[in-house]
Amino acid sequence: MSYPCIRIEGAILAPDILERLEEAPGQRPNDFGLDSAIKVKDEIARAWADAQDYWRIFQRKIENLKPGATAATETRQQWIIPLLGLLGYQLEYQARGAQLSGKIYPISHRVTNRADTPIHIVGCLEAAGLDRKPEKGVVLRMSAHAMVQEYLNLKEQLYGLVTNGRLLRLLRDSSRLVKLSYLEFDLERIFGDGLFADFAILFRLLHASRLPASADSAAECLIERFHQDSLDSGARIREKLSGAVETAIRDFANGFLSHPANQTLRQEVASGSLKPDDFYQYLLRLIYRILFLMVIEERGLIFPLGADARQQEIYQSYYSLQRLRRLAEKRFLADRRKFDLWLSLRGTFRLFEAGGPGPKLGIAPLDGDLFDPNAIGGWLKPPWGTMCCWVACAPWDFTSTPTPARPSASTTRP
Repeated sequence: MSYPCIRIEGAILAPDILERLEEAPGQRPNDFGLDSAIKVKDEIARAWADAQDYWRIFQRKIENLKPGATAATETRQQWIIPLLGLLGYQLEYQARGAQLSGKIYPISHRVTNRADTPIHIVGCLEAAGLDRKPEKGVVLRMSAHAMVQEYLNLKEQLYGLVTNGRLLRLLRDSSRLVKLSYLEFDLERIFGDGLFADFAILFRLLHASRLPASADSAAECLIERFHQDSLDSGARIREKLSGAVETAIRDFANGFLSHPANQTLRQEVASGSLKPDDFYQYLLRLIYRILFLMVIEERGLIFPLGADARQQEIYQSYYSLQRLRRLAEKRFLADRRKFDLWLSLRGTFRLFEAGGPGPKLGIAPLDGDLFDPNAIGGWLKPPWGTMCCWVACAPWDFTSTPTPARPSASTTRP
């Protein structure tokens, strides 16, 4: 299942935790502090109904504010405090912020029933949002996110939250990391579009019972266990990646060399005009292209923020690697006479190559050697480089809206 309102940045959690969360540890009623007779799903449904009411009230409040207002009080009192109350949080306002090493961090609240976990709530109409430095009126000239992150990195606390009422982020101490790392929920879209499934994940992941009960027990809290499990899972995946790439190179090579239509490729290999090292590098770049596109698709980085929704839909429906993966899983449709999945993949690559049709779909070419038009060798282009596969291909002409062609019957199999 896809959760469009949830974003995982960095190494805070593995994305697959969302799919297996109900079966993960800590999902029984007593783990949430509920009576054993209460079903967790029923409690989530009740919280969802109440949260929707709070959201509607909050929206009416901010509609009547004067121009230039940040809505800080309304965001805190009418929305975030009641919402987090449904998740078991007890918040206390910090008028003077938090002091650390002689420096004042104007963090608005702390969670009194969860080891004083810091949570900073800014107004939903604050122009700076969570990631930009406010222009005036603040003690520290840094964004709300950066302030909470720095505080966590310097203090003996693992987790904190920051929100402007529209986005809610869980941050973790990342003093040893360079890039941003957080778990984000798009509250505005969850409640504006009525996405209950995303809210259910929010409830299960960010309920107060997930956070440390005390500073001494931070390493044993549920969200930290999820984090450590994610790191362990990532380590296991990395250990197996080298072997998987080796297997993929062999499978691709055998697939290309064995296909009846690739006589020219076999002649070049036999004559020595295509050197083994060059053949290997082309295959390696092919696999890295596939891996790279899979990652940026999973992280929602194909298009910039605010990109045209229709263009995104076209990409997801007709050109994405996720679509290719779904079709490749339908092994019962295999027909070794077909190779249009490979044609489809080549068309997707063209979107990201310099001089390709990507800009017509709102996709900027990727600068670098990996997506150079010659990176995977001329023998992977017509008339060579054929592989057995099937896909319901859309036309490659971006001047009109792509429509799916009648599917043939096969699936990727080198």
